[in-house]
Amino acid sequence: MTAAAVAAAGTVIGSLIQLRVLWRKETSERARGVPSTKKSRRGPVLAICLLLIGAAVGGFAVSQYFVRQSDLESAALRGQLQTQLAQINATAERLERATLSEHASSARAADDRRGAEALTVTTTIGPCRAAAVAVADAPPACNEQDAQPVTVCASVPLSAAVTGMDLYARPEDSAQPWSESRVAAGQDIGRARFADKAFERAESDQTKQVCTGFSSWDGDKRYSARLAVKYVIAPAASEASNAQLVPISAAAK
Repeated sequence: MTAAAVAAAGTVIGSLIQLRVLWRKETSERARGVPSTKKSRRGPVLAICLLLIGAAVGGFAVSQYFVRQSDLESAALRGQLQTQLAQINATAERLERATLSEHASSARAADDRRGAEALTVTTTIGPCRAAAVAVADAPPACNEQDAQPVTVCASVPLSAAVTGMDLYARPEDSAQPWSESRVAAGQDIGRARFADKAFERAESDQTKQVCTGFSSWDGDKRYSARLAVKYVIAPAASEASNAQLVPISAAAK
């Protein structure tokens, strides 16, 4: 294309020079009174034809040059748009992953907080006092039937689900740490024990109680009983709806 433009430019310049030479020659001949011939008359016509051909070739070459430049610019613009679109998609995917990760981390943190919630209550029961006996000077002896059970209760939210319950008991004057005083439901600990089963009961519109019984038939010692309740809070309806995330890529499709 460049060679065609150069050739056309050379043709036009040569034609102009030839026209100028022929014009000067014809002017001088007329000044001398020399009659014009067919050959001399064909010279300008030939020069004009060459000039027209050169102009046509040059115009075509220039138009092709501009078309090619336009195609190159369009291709470059398309490449830039594709690059920017790829960058936007990559950014959207990163934001999507970050959002999903953030929601997952928040959900795990909320679950951890819910799972870590616990409540501990402690009570003390005095020595057993048995009914009087007929034998003179004999101290009244207590048995399990004489024990007065107490109810140990922990208040939790109404929507709470109990996941675990630990029982502890020891004599009040014991130096044994609570962590070493754990017992099972229904297990005899000297002359005291917890009930075999725990139960729940309503307390208010917002809370309920998790309870168990404890009894002591020891006529000499006071006992301390501890109840530790672990629970989780059921997620609210709004939290459940927020947990249903729709990926950006899926929504775009």
